[in-house]
Amino acid sequence: MSKGNRILVIEARFYDEIADGLRDGTIAALQEAGAQHELITVPGILELPSALLYVWSGHREWAHGYDGAVVLGCAVKGETDHYEHVCRESMSGVQRVALDLKIPVGNGILTVPTWELAQHRSDPQRGDAGGRAAKACLRLIELRRQFGL
Repeated sequence: MSKGNRILVIEARFYDEIADGLRDGTIAALQEAGAQHELITVPGILELPSALLYVWSGHREWAHGYDGAVVLGCAVKGETDHYEHVCRESMSGVQRVALDLKIPVGNGILTVPTWELAQHRSDPQRGDAGGRAAKACLRLIELRRQFGL
C-alpha cells in the first residue's frame, strides 16, 4: 500500500537535463501512488551515498519520518577510467548504506556509454528510469512491512 508513504528523493544535478527527466518521472510515479516526497540535491552521483547516510543516521526515529528513498543521477562514459570508478563507488555506496541501515531505496542512477542513451533512459515518456526507481522503492517498503521490519 503506497498511500501515505513519505519518500526522500535525492538527486545529483551534474547533468541538469538528465536530472530533470529522472526527477519528473520519479515525482509522477510517486504522485500516482499517493506518496508524498521531499527533494534534496547533491552535485554528483558520488555524493548520493553520503547524503543518504546523513539523513538516515541523523536520528534513529526512522529518518525524520521517511519510509524510503529514491536516488537519482547519471554518469556518461568519457575517455578516462574515471567513469568506472564513479559508477562503482556510487552504486556500491548507495547499496551499502541501504543494506546497513535497512532503507528501502529505489536506485535511479544511470551509468551509460552515451549521452543519447542517458536522454532516452531519463525521459519519463521513453525509458522512465526515475519512475521505475520510485516504483522499486515503494515495492521495497511493502516488502519491509510484510516481513515486519
